[in-house]
Amino acid sequence: MVVALVVACGSKKQDKPAGEKPVETPVTCPAGQVADGSKCVVVVTPEKVAAVAQQQSRIDEVAKLLDQADTLAAPIDVLKGLRDVDAWKVLVKTNDKAKLADDVAAQLDNAVKTMRTFKASLGEVQTRVGNLKGELDKLMTQTGAAQKLADVQAQISSEVKATVEPFAAQVTDTIQNAIVPLSAKLDEVGAIVDIACGTVKLKGGDQAKALCKDAKDAFGKATTFITDFKDRPAKLYDELSSTLVTQLDQLIDTQTKAALAIAQTKVNEALKLPPAGSAAPAGSAAPAAKP
Repeated sequence: MVVALVVACGSKKQDKPAGEKPVETPVTCPAGQVADGSKCVVVVTPEKVAAVAQQQSRIDEVAKLLDQADTLAAPIDVLKGLRDVDAWKVLVKTNDKAKLADDVAAQLDNAVKTMRTFKASLGEVQTRVGNLKGELDKLMTQTGAAQKLADVQAQISSEVKATVEPFAAQVTDTIQNAIVPLSAKLDEVGAIVDIACGTVKLKGGDQAKALCKDAKDAFGKATTFITDFKDRPAKLYDELSSTLVTQLDQLIDTQTKAALAIAQTKVNEALKLPPAGSAAPAGSAAPAAKP
C-alpha cells in the first residue's frame, strides 16, 4: 500500500499542468539574417553595410569643404568695419543702396554663424551614422540563435530616426538662415560696397582705404564659395536619407519611413522659399524613397 502511494505521488509530480505550451526551439540563422517567425530573412549584406559607410565619407567631404567657410566671414568683417567709419555713416544717410548694405549686415553676419553651426553638426551626424554601421556590423557577425525581426527593426528604426530627423532640421535651418540670404544678398552688397568705397576712401582716411583695398576680392571669393556650396546640404541630406531607407528597407518600420518623408518635404520646402528680391531658390533635392 505504501509503495503504491509513493508511485502515485511520483506520477502526479511528472504530469504537465493543463494548457502549458511546449518550449519553442530558438530559430538559428546565418550571419546577416534575423528570425521572422520560424523562418530566416536576410536584412544585412556586406554591400548594404558598405553603402551606409560611404555616407560617412560624403559627410566628411562636405565638412572639409566647410573648412573654407571663413571665406564668408571676410566680406562681413569688411562691412562691419566700414560701418564704424564716419564717412560710411554719412553716406548711409543719403544713399539708399548703402543703407541697404548697412541694414543687411546683421543678417549676413548671422548667416555666417549659422554656416559654422552646421559644420559642427556634421560631426554629430557622422558619429551617429558610424554607430548605425556598428550595429549592422554586429548583425553581419552574429550566428546561432537569431534575433527577432521586430526587435531589430525597432532598434534600427530608432537609430535611423535619431540620425536623420535632427539632420533635416539642421539642413533646413542652414538653407533658410545662411544659404538663401547669402546667395541673395552677398553679391549685391559686394557691388554696393565696391561703388561706395570710391566715395568712402576719399573721406574715410587710412581705415577706410585699408578696408576697401581688398573688399572686392573678399566679396568675390565669398560669392563663388556660396554658389558652389549652396546645393550641398540638401543633396547630402537627400542621399543619406534615401540610402538608409533603400539599403535598410526591412529594418526601418513604416512610421519611421513616414517621418523621414515628412522631413524630406520640409527640406524641399526650404529650397523653394527665397527671400523677396531673389529670383531663384537655393537648389533642389529629390524626394526621399517612399515608405
